Amino acid sequence: MSKIEEQLENLAATMNIHLIRSKRLDVSLNAAWHPTTRTILIRNNLDPITRVCAIAHELGHAHYGHDCSDPRFERAADMWAAKQLLNNRVTPALLQEYRDMPGALAAELGVTPKLLQLWLDHIHPHQSGKTP
Repeated sequence: MSKIEEQLENLAATMNIHLIRSKRLDVSLNAAWHPTTRTILIRNNLDPITRVCAIAHELGHAHYGHDCSDPRFERAADMWAAKQLLNNRVTPALLQEYRDMPGALAAELGVTPKLLQLWLDHIHPHQSGKTP
């Protein structure tokens, strides 16, 4: 288990949320938040980066009290996950080193390219050279 996954598991515990690996989740779902039982089901056999991002995303739903799937809720959960996984980890030196290789930067940081791009575009646009 990676350090960041361990941190997410500790965060889940402080939020009184149970993380359970499941063989029963459809391949269309990496993870699912069940507010009634305060459980996040995580699909077995996910690669480590997808698993970390899925756990962080579902913890975002828990943080905001979401109880259904809605495009606005999905976006909010993604933003929360991006902040948890990337704030205080993306440095100007890393951005410079990987400036033309966003996929490599995402791999270096242990997140999906989608989550990194969301963080760059909307949470810290000044770090990507864009304006808000």
